Amino acid sequence: MEFPHELREHYPDKIIEVRGNADALTVILKAGVDIEKFKNELKKKYAHLDDQQILFIKHEDKQDFEKLILN
Repeated sequence: MEFPHELREHYPDKIIEVRGNADALTVILKAGVDIEKFKNELKKKYAHLDDQQILFIKHEDKQDFEKLILN
Protein backbone atom coordinates (compact mmCIF):
# COMPACT_ATOMS: atom_id res chain seq x y z
CA MET A 1 0.00 0.00 0.00
CA GLU A 2 1.24 3.48 -0.79
CA PHE A 3 2.21 5.57 2.20
CA PRO A 4 -0.20 8.50 1.49
CA HIS A 5 -3.17 6.16 1.16
CA GLU A 6 -2.16 4.34 4.30
CA LEU A 7 -2.11 7.60 6.26
CA ARG A 8 -5.62 8.52 5.12
CA GLU A 9 -6.94 5.06 5.96
CA HIS A 10 -5.40 4.97 9.45
CA TYR A 11 -6.39 8.51 10.43
CA PRO A 12 -9.71 9.31 8.69
CA ASP A 13 -10.92 11.27 11.73
CA LYS A 14 -7.83 13.52 11.72
CA ILE A 15 -6.68 13.91 8.11
CA ILE A 16 -8.58 15.85 5.46
CA GLU A 17 -6.07 15.44 2.64
CA VAL A 18 -2.65 14.01 1.81
CA ARG A 19 -0.94 15.21 -1.33
CA GLY A 20 2.53 15.40 -2.74
CA ASN A 21 5.12 13.25 -4.45
CA ALA A 22 8.00 10.91 -3.66
CA ASP A 23 10.06 13.77 -2.21
CA ALA A 24 7.56 15.17 0.30
CA LEU A 25 3.93 15.01 1.37
CA THR A 26 1.60 17.68 2.64
CA VAL A 27 -0.85 16.50 5.29
CA ILE A 28 -3.82 18.73 6.04
CA LEU A 29 -5.42 18.06 9.42
CA LYS A 30 -8.84 18.92 10.74
CA ALA A 31 -8.89 22.06 12.87
CA GLY A 32 -9.14 20.40 16.29
CA VAL A 33 -6.29 17.90 15.90
CA ASP A 34 -3.25 18.37 18.17
CA ILE A 35 -0.31 18.50 15.74
CA GLU A 36 2.29 17.53 18.35
CA LYS A 37 0.34 14.44 19.42
CA PHE A 38 -0.24 13.53 15.78
CA LYS A 39 3.46 13.88 14.95
CA ASN A 40 4.38 11.68 17.93
CA GLU A 41 1.88 9.02 16.81
CA LEU A 42 3.40 9.01 13.34
CA LYS A 43 6.95 8.77 14.72
CA LYS A 44 6.01 5.70 16.76
CA LYS A 45 3.94 4.00 14.08
CA TYR A 46 6.34 4.61 11.19
CA ALA A 47 9.68 4.33 12.98
CA HIS A 48 11.03 1.67 10.61
CA LEU A 49 10.21 2.80 7.09
CA ASP A 50 12.39 1.55 4.24
CA ASP A 51 12.54 5.02 2.68
CA GLN A 52 12.63 8.37 4.43
CA GLN A 53 9.38 10.35 4.25
CA ILE A 54 9.20 14.11 4.65
CA LEU A 55 5.85 15.44 5.78
CA PHE A 56 4.62 19.02 5.96
CA ILE A 57 1.68 19.09 8.35
CA LYS A 58 -0.84 21.89 8.81
CA HIS A 59 -4.35 22.55 10.06
CA GLU A 60 -7.09 23.21 7.52
CA ASP A 61 -7.66 26.71 8.89
CA LYS A 62 -4.03 27.86 9.29
CA GLN A 63 -1.16 28.70 6.97
CA ASP A 64 1.80 27.51 9.10
CA PHE A 65 3.36 24.13 8.34
CA GLU A 66 5.32 21.85 10.63
CA LYS A 67 7.98 19.63 9.09
CA LEU A 68 8.32 16.01 10.14
CA ILE A 69 10.94 13.58 8.82
CA LEU A 70 10.18 9.88 9.22
CA ASN A 71 13.14 7.52 8.78
